[in-house]
Amino acid sequence: MSAAFSLYASVLESPLLRFNYAFSSAVNKSSYRGISQYGPYDKDIFQKSELNFAAIYPFVEEASIQRFAQMFRDGLGHYPGFRRWFRVDLNKFDMYPITAHLSSYKECLEKVARKDYDLVFVIADGAAQNGSVYSLIKTILLGNGIPCQVIRSRTINAPNNQFRWILANIALSTYAKVGGTPWVIEARYRPEIVLGMSRAMDRDKEVIVGFTTIFKHNGDFVLSYSKSPVTTWEEYEIGLENLVQEAIIEYQKKEETPRSLVFHFHKRTGRKEINAVKRAIDGLGIDVEYALLHLNSYSHYRIFDTTDFTYVPLTGLMVRLSSRQVLLVTDGRRPLSKRPYIGTPSVLEITMDKESTMDFKEFHRLVEQVYNFSYVNWRGFNARTVPITINYSYLIARLVSSLESIEQWNSIITNGKLIDKAWFL
Repeated sequence: MSAAFSLYASVLESPLLRFNYAFSSAVNKSSYRGISQYGPYDKDIFQKSELNFAAIYPFVEEASIQRFAQMFRDGLGHYPGFRRWFRVDLNKFDMYPITAHLSSYKECLEKVARKDYDLVFVIADGAAQNGSVYSLIKTILLGNGIPCQVIRSRTINAPNNQFRWILANIALSTYAKVGGTPWVIEARYRPEIVLGMSRAMDRDKEVIVGFTTIFKHNGDFVLSYSKSPVTTWEEYEIGLENLVQEAIIEYQKKEETPRSLVFHFHKRTGRKEINAVKRAIDGLGIDVEYALLHLNSYSHYRIFDTTDFTYVPLTGLMVRLSSRQVLLVTDGRRPLSKRPYIGTPSVLEITMDKESTMDFKEFHRLVEQVYNFSYVNWRGFNARTVPITINYSYLIARLVSSLESIEQWNSIITNGKLIDKAWFL
């Protein structure tokens, strides 16, 4: 019979969210209330004073898309409208009705791609919801540097009591896709950047795509970076060194040189990958410390709270396994929530790699940072609280696997217009 042992646990507090670049007092625990009260974090420094949108849709959805455009712009119920929320005018909202056939979508997409739109909504439903149309939409628009939002017809035909929440979520992701920053974490200043490292396979499982997303210490998305796909693991690991170097150099063009780097590895990482990242940092020639964190969202561990009849652990529960390994619950029970019982959540297993040069005393702070990053998901107000370094990696990987050919990915990543936009939301 095995001996009993004890584990130490604590519950992390949800962070304050900040909604103004200049004023530290513009904070709220709720993203929805914060946006409504203060507007977006970057409203005074957003690069555009007005935006140009377009919508491509089947003829039969004419009335629905007109309703969507009007309510998206001007509001419905508690949703005050895009202009009022995000403090930016909509200059155009052009309409492109088509027949619901692949050739019609292709012709219209190519026409729209030649115009200067900040984002294009595409209504694709029924026969048009197959992978070929979805891939076509993403390839043509993203390949021309235009973010897009694909919406199903049943979504824009929802009754008003549901539609106001749908509009709010679409407005939020739209603002992020055009380069806006809705909110960040209220965090102490530290010139540190966080790099989410991951990879994806094409639909035939033959080609490997490596990519990274870069965030400031407060969760502010800065850029996404990728390289041309490769066909062997050796090529991938060699290319990873260049990918890290080029991404950090690109960051330095926009911001100051960081004093510390934090890497979040999503996929199972080998020694060659770790060594590639270390060589990349050494090759930059900057004095910087770094932490290498493995974020395993497929952990075999499970946590149950026997003090509650649901057995669901509280959100933010952190269980310490060792001085450099913890289990973290990012989407658990919320006693004050209207939906406190959501089923037993999976846990996030976080390990700080021994190759890190950052002091292991920083590990607790780094775990808190991982948890805080689960509150900067701009995909929707009701999106799961999953750290953005993991969530964004998942979204990019899903896009890669949906493309008809890997050459389509090359056309997307070589367009510099998308590098600083969260176009994958």
